[in-house]
Amino acid sequence: MYSSWMVGPPQRYRMPMDFKLVCLYFLQTDPLWSSRLLITNPDIIKKTHRSFLDCGADIIETISYQATIPFLCEHANLSIDDAKATLQKSVHLARETVEEFWQDYRRKMDDSDSTTLADRRKPMVCACIGPYGTTYCSGEEYNGEYIDHISEEDIISLQRPRIEALVSAGVDYFALETIPAQKEAEVVSRLMREHPSVKTWLTFQCKDGSHTGHGEKFSDAVEAVVRDGHIRQVGVNCCSPTDVAPLLESIQQLRQEYSLKLVAYPNNGQIYEEADLGTPGRMIGPSLMSEYASALPRWIDLGATIVGGCCQTTPKDIKIVRDLIDKISVRKT
Repeated sequence: MYSSWMVGPPQRYRMPMDFKLVCLYFLQTDPLWSSRLLITNPDIIKKTHRSFLDCGADIIETISYQATIPFLCEHANLSIDDAKATLQKSVHLARETVEEFWQDYRRKMDDSDSTTLADRRKPMVCACIGPYGTTYCSGEEYNGEYIDHISEEDIISLQRPRIEALVSAGVDYFALETIPAQKEAEVVSRLMREHPSVKTWLTFQCKDGSHTGHGEKFSDAVEAVVRDGHIRQVGVNCCSPTDVAPLLESIQQLRQEYSLKLVAYPNNGQIYEEADLGTPGRMIGPSLMSEYASALPRWIDLGATIVGGCCQTTPKDIKIVRDLIDKISVRKT
């Protein structure tokens, strides 16, 4: 674990795929979602990664959230081996972008006497997988209703092969994200025991300030995941920014008891409105990114060491987060 996470404000940021850029290149009705770009337009993936790195992201995620091996076989007509290779490609693209960015950054640093430039660390690549609910292509990862109708073996058979493929490609981090139900969180966290050397975080999708999307008490779900000692970084993603503080507040005792590091990367607060079958829905409601900015110091005080953004987060938003973190770092030194 990095010592800079042990004291002071967090130094890393989770990077989502930029909604505005990617929307130009995929249909919301595609079962593969933006992972279709791994096959059709990998260059735009690298450009999107780079846009977030240029705005201060220190962790970028692979474009693998929706990419399951069965989906790649069915909807991209790939063999199992080719589907696994496509998953690994998501890691390679992210790694290539980091290496290119870092070469450019080091040249810039060599030409400058800025201590701010010198303090930045090389960004990391985080592989990510979404929950079983993504296979329904109906937004069930936001309510977890599917969990009552599937078995643990169903989850394992879907997630184990993709985890193995992504890990074997060489990642710095692994994100089990947007998990809406305690049962599923327990299963996927156990799967990560098979890869003990891989640093992992698990984040829940939550419907309010105290419950998971499926309705379990958030603190109970977190305790179920961390009690065996393997997962030590937990939190929330793709929830409203206004729910982050109460959710983190609810697990402060667990944070102390299990020495947890907390993770928070909400969406921008808008709500997805479904449309007719075969027609893309739309995001409605106001953006709450301004509330995100004002709430960030509180999240840090509550133990957040990885912060960032999920759906509808743009590079500009991450630049705001980066600047805020830098200001907090200066005040605490």
